[in-house]
Amino acid sequence: MKSLIRISAVFVVLLVACSAAFAAGDSLKVVSRVSFDMMPGYVPHTSSFLGGANGEGKSVDASLSASLKYSFRFGHGTRQWRHYPGAYQGVGVSVNTFFADKILGTPVGVYVFQGAPIFRLSPRLTLGYEWNFGATFGWKKYMAGRDENGIVGSRTNAYIGLSLLLGYRIAPGWELTGGIAGSHFSNGNTTQPNGGVNTLGLRLGVTYTFGNEPDEDVFVPELPFRPHFSYDILAWGAWRAKVADIQDKPVILPGKFGVAGISFAPMYNFHRLFRAGLSLDLKYDESASMDDYLTDFATPEEPSFYRPPFGKSLSLGLAAKAEFVMPIFSVAVGFGRNFVGAYDVKAFYQTLSLKTDVYRGLFLNVGYQLYDFKTPSNLMLGVGVTLK
Repeated sequence: MKSLIRISAVFVVLLVACSAAFAAGDSLKVVSRVSFDMMPGYVPHTSSFLGGANGEGKSVDASLSASLKYSFRFGHGTRQWRHYPGAYQGVGVSVNTFFADKILGTPVGVYVFQGAPIFRLSPRLTLGYEWNFGATFGWKKYMAGRDENGIVGSRTNAYIGLSLLLGYRIAPGWELTGGIAGSHFSNGNTTQPNGGVNTLGLRLGVTYTFGNEPDEDVFVPELPFRPHFSYDILAWGAWRAKVADIQDKPVILPGKFGVAGISFAPMYNFHRLFRAGLSLDLKYDESASMDDYLTDFATPEEPSFYRPPFGKSLSLGLAAKAEFVMPIFSVAVGFGRNFVGAYDVKAFYQTLSLKTDVYRGLFLNVGYQLYDFKTPSNLMLGVGVTLK
């Protein structure tokens, strides 16, 4: 999982660089903010391990996280503010406890986040959203033959969070926030087991904004937008773990398997916040068709296999894709089906991706692919370009 650490570091460096670049512009200023959040939550028992079938004999029912965050938003009246009024983005650090340190550990997280108001309910009260994405470190992982932890297979796990928040301005520069929040922790199928941990709870926080800014409800005309086509070309790669059936028993195969892909997506920009289109997805998965390449003497205790030939590892699919576009970061979802490929990848697949704009159409991509909304497949770490 060292690559996840590198990806998190790259995100932090890029965000700081973008902030400095924006602040240096003659016609664009940014406004800095600091926040502190607390999130008490409930942990759904998605496995018997969380329900008490563990070495401690205790159920994992609750969680608590504390976060310290820095963010910036574009100055009132600037071009970016008129495009995306009230949007903010930043980096945060968190400490997470499940009140069961011997079972799951006390992971520390580093993440990027973005949020914006959805509705202004009154001059002081807004309803908004915020998403978080990053990595958490310090989990107590599964040890083969020593415990029953079938949900955490690595000490480092990806973190995804989503919150729906009410914000109330109590004084100039000060805002209280509260709402509901959910989170998911897993390793992206880079290591098995990969059951993951979910939380659902409340989020309470306070934000201080530096500098004197006018009230957000001051009217500024929105800049005109012309709908148009643009084209995404993405190349990505990662690695994954693989489970195969040996003597009717699911077995984690030793080693890691490479995955890579290329996508071409014509997208129609309906609005500055939304674009959608089709994506043609070519994928190479070194672990595809693995059940057909187990050796005759493979056993659950000593699994052995051959690497599938190149042609058996390829698939080609077509997906419907939609993207929510914001400054610096965009979130994209896709729903597709492979129509060429091995039997075990000819399936309905889903993708979730976070794109980070780097420079004039160039972007980084961190994504994840599932099959049939439930079967983990692989990470998608790559670089792409948007042509207009």
